[in-house]
Amino acid sequence: MFLRCYLLKANFFIKIALLSFLLCFKAIALDTKIPVSEEEWNKAYTSLNWKEGPSLVNFNEANSKINISSNFSILEGKDAHQLLYWLNGVTFDYVSVYAIDDYSSQYMFYYTDSGYVKTDDWTDVDPDKFIKDIKDNYKASNETRKKNGQPTILNVSWKKKPYLDGVYNSVYYALNVQWSDNTSTTEGTVIILGREGYTTANYVAGNNGYQEQMLLNLSKIHKFNATKEYKDWKSGDKIAAAGIGALLASTLGIKAMKPGIIAAALLLLKKFWFIIFLPFIWLGKLFTGSSKKNKR
Repeated sequence: MFLRCYLLKANFFIKIALLSFLLCFKAIALDTKIPVSEEEWNKAYTSLNWKEGPSLVNFNEANSKINISSNFSILEGKDAHQLLYWLNGVTFDYVSVYAIDDYSSQYMFYYTDSGYVKTDDWTDVDPDKFIKDIKDNYKASNETRKKNGQPTILNVSWKKKPYLDGVYNSVYYALNVQWSDNTSTTEGTVIILGREGYTTANYVAGNNGYQEQMLLNLSKIHKFNATKEYKDWKSGDKIAAAGIGALLASTLGIKAMKPGIIAAALLLLKKFWFIIFLPFIWLGKLFTGSSKKNKR
């Protein structure tokens, strides 16, 4: 009798494990064939579940909302993961919301449940030292890009040095990226602090299309729900393992700060270091005229 019960329990847990595996596999299964021609890109883009702004996106993972204006097209969840794989050749399964505007600038939002991030280590941030490590890091990503037949990175420099905004409890920075195909992109990031973690918003603009106001607006169109804002923190709430300075450094792959602090900050990240998007400038044509109408 005991053996029978044991076997029944074992069989039950095996079924649960198998079901979990199948659900996970289904969730991450992507089309790994990267489109090449414009015709292939058109077919790929129109196969996704696009939504048009204006729209108030419920960002449930972050307990927040994103107010998307009328000049944006939006992808959520798996559709966002699929497009980002086609563009980069690597998975972005942590991204919750992807958007592109009428100027072909790209945006993505994702949340990290880190706990309350303190800002008292901001004085340790040294942008001039940081940029040296950033340049070392992008060289490693070039090997993957070469294998995928994609443009490689020639140089990275600050477009906007890291800035802590105490009003919106956010950190802003932007990098200018030069590519091997004679294009350039500006890639901005906003880290928006909340009571229980932080939302990261990325903004990528190509060939002089960068507008600093668009970067600054990201902390305004994203709003944490009532009682979940940074100002709502109360004694007893979870505190993040690292402050905002160390968190910023780790998102950029910086090794210049204290090793123990950086190791703690890395545990809070969705990715080991920053990811740079590919500069598919011509894809903007897919979001105008007949192609954009096809998504509706």
